[in-house]
Amino acid sequence: MNKNNIFSGGEEKPDNIDNVIYEMLTENTGIHMLDSGGKDGRAWQRNQKRSLKDFQNDKYISYEDDYPEKSLYHHLTESCEYLPDVNKRLTDWINEDKYHYMDNSEGRDNSWHDVEDFMQKFIYPESKINCIYTYNEETVLSQDIQFLYADDFYDNNIIALSIHNGADARGGLTDYKFFKVDWDMFLNYSLDYYNDKDTREMYQDKSV
Repeated sequence: MNKNNIFSGGEEKPDNIDNVIYEMLTENTGIHMLDSGGKDGRAWQRNQKRSLKDFQNDKYISYEDDYPEKSLYHHLTESCEYLPDVNKRLTDWINEDKYHYMDNSEGRDNSWHDVEDFMQKFIYPESKINCIYTYNEETVLSQDIQFLYADDFYDNNIIALSIHNGADARGGLTDYKFFKVDWDMFLNYSLDYYNDKDTREMYQDKSV
């Protein structure tokens, strides 16, 4: 990682990951008259009816109708470490030239391309920034995620993460937040893996 002043505030002290992920899962990502969410069919609307304890009590992996589904809450809390100092720096950087539809239409906001620019400037200036949206893959996650990362995975373990909290896949993404990830755990969402006979038996026997 680039030894930049982004961490100049001292040693990084992670916030409570449970609360951070819960806040993201319940973030209001808006309503659009043309989306398919209807009155209350968006993920954020369903999630706001649930407490942190409800998410904590969810099964890690379930096989409803013989189809595996992995709790996104458990997936992220076990594989991610929140980076409050980096997130504060992102917020400060955005606010230095904040977007306004009338007064500053070329300004910054918490969007894919601006967060990508931030990563390129302050975290990984010598790497290409890439994006993965799990909607385009076969995964078992209970909600889709989008994340920005730098080549190569295992050399660069800081990502910008957004959760899809809407209805239609084309919108409804939360603000990005920065995390340090354990790649082996974070990328463990393959449908093929959880459909494997031995894996299914292991989780079904545990009833977790």
